[in-house]
Amino acid sequence: MKYESIIYDFDGVILDTVAKKINAFLDVYRTEDQSKINEVRAYAEANGGMSRYEKFKYFESVIFKRSLSATRLDQLCSDYRASVEIGVASARFIEGALNAITTLQGSVAQHVVSAAPEDELEVALIDRGIKGCFKSIAGAPKSKLSEFRRILREDGIEPQRVLAIGDSLAEYNAALELGIPFLAIVAVDVSDRFPSSVRKEPDLRSLISHVRGTENDLCY
Repeated sequence: MKYESIIYDFDGVILDTVAKKINAFLDVYRTEDQSKINEVRAYAEANGGMSRYEKFKYFESVIFKRSLSATRLDQLCSDYRASVEIGVASARFIEGALNAITTLQGSVAQHVVSAAPEDELEVALIDRGIKGCFKSIAGAPKSKLSEFRRILREDGIEPQRVLAIGDSLAEYNAALELGIPFLAIVAVDVSDRFPSSVRKEPDLRSLISHVRGTENDLCY
């Protein structure tokens, strides 16, 4: 095996939930002015690796220009979660994800590190029957950089033996700082925000070949 550990993002990497989660923000703000809703969409699309808490703080302070109490933030997150749960329940696997995750189980240490709340990740992975495939599952409010460091430490592994997979700059930047090879998932209908040197795939159909070392080297 070329890689001994894999770190997966969740949304857009394991499940096709990115659009559903963006739409959930729009649903929360459905009564607002359409121009503001468009700004919410643009920011959410450009900041996929950011937690919902930080996004709501930005929306309220910058887009809607109003103060945000802890109670209001909790309500926004609650409304968002209710909308997200419906979307995630109906989401399909990213092509190749289920086969790769189940095939590689036992051969490499697999981890999930996401900006989604940890309890939601646990539920989603249990519902899909794959929670047992992962050595660890980490979500908000934990940072991706600190979790990547934890995985290197706990797996006792050199960075070049780990493969990080994500669809946003948040996980790319964490991998870059630690010298971890990175595979960007860029869907055919999504803007490519990654540097040209980064290896990109539209899905995980080639992941097993990457991990086994039968594909070209990944850039990082």
